[in-house]
Amino acid sequence: MKNDYGVVGGIREGIKIGFLYMKDIACLAAVIGSTMLLNNLFPAGQSLQSFLFLATGIILAVYLDLHPQSNPGKRNYEVIWQLIINRQPRRFKSFGYYEFKPLQEVREENDRDGY
Repeated sequence: MKNDYGVVGGIREGIKIGFLYMKDIACLAAVIGSTMLLNNLFPAGQSLQSFLFLATGIILAVYLDLHPQSNPGKRNYEVIWQLIINRQPRRFKSFGYYEFKPLQEVREENDRDGY
C-alpha cells in the first residue's frame, strides 16, 4: 500500500503550492493585479511610463514577499501591516530640572527617617 500523504510541520504551517505559500501568492496577485488595473489609466502615448510603472509594481510585489533581515519569521507585508495596525502612541514626559529635590535634601530626609 502506498501512502502518499503529507504531514504538516506545525499547526500554523501555511498551505504550500510549489515553493510558495498561499499567503505569498495572494500578496503577489493583489499587488500585481492592482498594478495592472492602475496601468490601464495610462494613455497610449505613455508606453515607457506604463512599462516603468509595471516594473516598479512587480519589484514592489517581490519586495513585500521577502523576509526582512531584522525579523526573519515574518514577511515584509506582514511587518508593514503590523506597524500600521498595532501602532501604539508613545507618551513623552519631559522632566524639568526644578521638578526634583536636590540630592542633599533627599539625604537629609533619609538620615532623619533612619534609612
